[in-house]
Amino acid sequence: MNSPEVNHAMNRTIKYLLPILLLPGTASTLPAQIDSVIKMFVDRTQRPTQAPRRNQQPRQQSTTKHASHKFDGTWLATDNKNNPDAQQVISRTFTLVIKEGKATKTLDTSNASTPEKPFYGTIYELHRKWTYNAVDLNEQGTSLTIQWSPGQLADWTPKTIPNATIDSYGAPTAETSVYTLKGDELSRVNDPNAVIYRRAK
Repeated sequence: MNSPEVNHAMNRTIKYLLPILLLPGTASTLPAQIDSVIKMFVDRTQRPTQAPRRNQQPRQQSTTKHASHKFDGTWLATDNKNNPDAQQVISRTFTLVIKEGKATKTLDTSNASTPEKPFYGTIYELHRKWTYNAVDLNEQGTSLTIQWSPGQLADWTPKTIPNATIDSYGAPTAETSVYTLKGDELSRVNDPNAVIYRRAK
């Protein structure tokens, strides 16, 4: 037994198809066309109606735990010492840049020798610059452990000193540094020179 919706659809279909009966040449094909149209309306009326969609709450994105940024910044440290055996005064400037779990370090070193022991010919002062990249960082509270790659020679002056002579002075090796944070000071605790970095920015 047809539902009221089906009967209504059929009545509407017959109403609109009646004028077609008056057209010549349509009598032979009309029954098949009527069946097809009625079937189409019946199928539409029998489809379950979808309930209106409610406003869906946006999905909460999963939060990823990031390391704190309390160590982020540019840190500077200086160190000066005498080397009586080599008859030199050594001045060092460290620049440490930490940002979002990555770190680089630059070491600028100046060696000044006595007139009795020049570095090369009549050169008594040598400047060298090394760069380091952090291989690994491990943050625990106010402690930061950084594993550094070997220092790479980036520059030196004066350039009149040959490369071979510069290489003979040696280069910094890979090392692991442990720092503790206190305010705007970052102290390297496993350094015999007790270098203290201060936050520049």
